[in-house]
Amino acid sequence: MSMAVTNASGYSRAGNAANSTQRRATRHAAVTPPPSATFARQPHGRATHVTTAASGSAAAAVTDDVAPPTLPARSQQEQDQLVQHLTAFLKQDLPHLFDDQGIDSSKYEPGVVFEDPITYYNGIDGYLFNIAFLRKVFTPTFTLHDVRRTAPLELTTRWTMAMSLSVARGTPLGRVWDPTLCFTGTSIMGVDPETGRFNRHSDTWDAVQQQRYFSVEAFLHMLSQVGDLHKGPEAPGQYEVLLKRKQYEVRRYSQLPPTATGSSSSSSRDGDDAIFAAAGFIGAAEDAAKVEAALRSALQKDGLQPEAGRRLLVPGCKGSLLAKRRSEVLIPLTAFQLW
Repeated sequence: MSMAVTNASGYSRAGNAANSTQRRATRHAAVTPPPSATFARQPHGRATHVTTAASGSAAAAVTDDVAPPTLPARSQQEQDQLVQHLTAFLKQDLPHLFDDQGIDSSKYEPGVVFEDPITYYNGIDGYLFNIAFLRKVFTPTFTLHDVRRTAPLELTTRWTMAMSLSVARGTPLGRVWDPTLCFTGTSIMGVDPETGRFNRHSDTWDAVQQQRYFSVEAFLHMLSQVGDLHKGPEAPGQYEVLLKRKQYEVRRYSQLPPTATGSSSSSSRDGDDAIFAAAGFIGAAEDAAKVEAALRSALQKDGLQPEAGRRLLVPGCKGSLLAKRRSEVLIPLTAFQLW
């Protein structure tokens, strides 16, 4: 069932409630592409948020079969050039999201709408405030993996964001409570056809299905990471997280960690840029077989391809009474793709 929602600025959003994939993404039909145009759209839909930040009242009228807006006076070639320019801009600008340089706000409309599963701002000042707030409370890092055109005037980025809680670091509390939150997902960036600036920034998280603001599922997912007192193995290796689910992570290792007795992996992926799915657990090494079976089941359900073999990471010490160390099961993956 498709539903169109027209917002205050005149653009429409489309959602497909019958989509069965886990990731949900917002789609706004800013303009109608010509019949010959083909774009690599995301294979997932996303419900649409229709509440205002001030009162929570309906911000848009919901109707069926709303006609798309008139195509702006911008040729296909001009659209292509604009999108190419903005793609290059995002690749250069977004890596500065949390550093002292910051993002270039001149590329955003004053009334840009920012939304993720637990946050909503209507205006560039709120958007910048959210960035500043995260820098104050956390030590965030942002990794941009890719930028793709997903509609005539829409770009979608894929990213990883990790945030360490700053308030506990360097204090006695930090010895038992020093969580690092990790999120992966997409940002759907809508472009105003008249000004060529971003008028919409909608984030999705890979770990949740309920993407619309305010998502209780997403809030609880965040709290579960904030309240996690468990620490990982002492020698985790060097890696970046490419995909964060509730049950597991997909990691790209630049340096693999040492493995414990009971590991078995003859995978061709055991080298530089090796891709592994990882699941942590608290318990004895004998529990690894059950964890591995559950991990393989989750991977196959999500359409990923686990290889034979595993690597088992067991901490050398159990940690403190409160902050116990967890073990991890790593399974190599075949042909993993970000999109």
